[in-house]
Amino acid sequence: MSNNQPEYLDDTDPEKDLNYYRQDNGGMITNHNGVADKLLQNDDLYRSMKGDWTRTSTNKSGNIIVTTGREDGKFYIKREQQNTEAIKQAVKNYRHAAELGIPDPMAPIGEDGKLTFKWMDLPTVIAVRISDQYFDGIPWNALKNDRTLKAQFYRVVETEYPEYVCYPGGKLPIPVAVPYPTKKGEKKYFRGH
Repeated sequence: MSNNQPEYLDDTDPEKDLNYYRQDNGGMITNHNGVADKLLQNDDLYRSMKGDWTRTSTNKSGNIIVTTGREDGKFYIKREQQNTEAIKQAVKNYRHAAELGIPDPMAPIGEDGKLTFKWMDLPTVIAVRISDQYFDGIPWNALKNDRTLKAQFYRVVETEYPEYVCYPGGKLPIPVAVPYPTKKGEKKYFRGH
């Protein structure tokens, strides 16, 4: 084995700049971040959108209705998910089966090499609400790269949205002890979900 190994092949994880994902820092535009920033940067578009207006659309699967608009000079995004009751029922059925000991072949494998159970099945709108209220708008896809933030997210789900916890007994086996995150409220240009 030679000693001239490039440094990117060592065991250290790359640093992740979570600010890249924040709604108020520009960054990448996904389906729920950076949109207001881009609107505010485009002066012509901004001037043409003065006054109150609203626009409604659905996602590809048709189960999330997103209304964007401007009211009293403030931009807002409102999300409504149509299938939350179906997800709750599916979670209830999964948890009942798990508590009876029925294995889930699609579940992750635990450290002991045996099948475990799925931890949660969270509607997209609620995941967005949690990241807005507790994590400065950093989405779940970015939060789950960090062990502490991931554990804090699970604690919020377990405490405030127990109806979406799939794990038997409803108590998640969070491996690290983390403080409960501080609720920071909605983003200033978002008006609830």
